[in-house]
Amino acid sequence: MISVVLPTRDSAAALVQVLTVLVPAAVDGLVKEVLFADAGSTDATLAIAEDSGARVISAPGDVSAQLTAGCAEARGTWMLVLGEALALPDGWRTPVEAHLAGGGGQPAVITAPGLFGFPGRPQAVLARREAVDAAGFGGGEPLRSLLDRLKSKAVRLKV
Repeated sequence: MISVVLPTRDSAAALVQVLTVLVPAAVDGLVKEVLFADAGSTDATLAIAEDSGARVISAPGDVSAQLTAGCAEARGTWMLVLGEALALPDGWRTPVEAHLAGGGGQPAVITAPGLFGFPGRPQAVLARREAVDAAGFGGGEPLRSLLDRLKSKAVRLKV
């Protein structure tokens, strides 16, 4: 159902945390595939991909280019696209499942906690494949750019 696209470049340390929260969803079938859109890693990133069953897509360039390449190869109906911080909170799954069940196909964003209860930077965007393909990624902050290009108000998931 969901393809998870991760922009990687020497990301071994961050991958341990994010894969830990993704594995149960993969075992249960919510996550169909994980793609590492990799820009030439020289650390253990590629070994982690092999050990975890993730697919590696060679994606030289900036994070926008990596995400574009990874999303082009994804097979899921929905995409969960993470930013370069590769952060996903432990409680991500419940609001994502609820959104998929009743969100009417609308895109959603998972944000980092911000100051004074305001949402922080986007950590991940959940959107239908066709929407991501049509919107694409721009320069600057790729997830913010994707949200802007989706031309609809994405629902903020409370994690």
